[in-house]
Amino acid sequence: MCITIGQYIFEYVCKIEPELNEDGLINETTPHYRYKNKKNLPLHNYGQGPFCKFRIPKGHKVGGVYAITVGKIVKYIGECQDLTSRFNSGYGQISPRNCFKGGQETNCRINSLILKAAKKDDVLSLWFMETEQYKIREQELICREEPAWNMI
Repeated sequence: MCITIGQYIFEYVCKIEPELNEDGLINETTPHYRYKNKKNLPLHNYGQGPFCKFRIPKGHKVGGVYAITVGKIVKYIGECQDLTSRFNSGYGQISPRNCFKGGQETNCRINSLILKAAKKDDVLSLWFMETEQYKIREQELICREEPAWNMI
């Protein structure tokens, strides 16, 4: 299964589905409470959470441009050197340190947006285009498509 974004073909990777708890509800986390904040760093704009946990299938250890869709609408476009790592160690698992100033604000923001969409029972999908020119292609597609989650 494929979609076209701009002039490029993106292959379907998977649905993005947050982990559920024993009650069948999305397991929400607030990892910043687990951080030993010895430097008294403030939370960044997206650090409060809540967040969710999710994983994508292994085996996408390649660089390229990815897109997150909600329903049929492209909501976010990003680039990576390793898709599996970007999602499984980045967006899908928010570490406590990343919730504070100097941490990964983008990881927290995108995870939070995924959680909000999933709580509304929206269908979230991940699409990928392998390319060595991922930085150039990402910027080109963001400028062309103006995805809502990139513009926040």
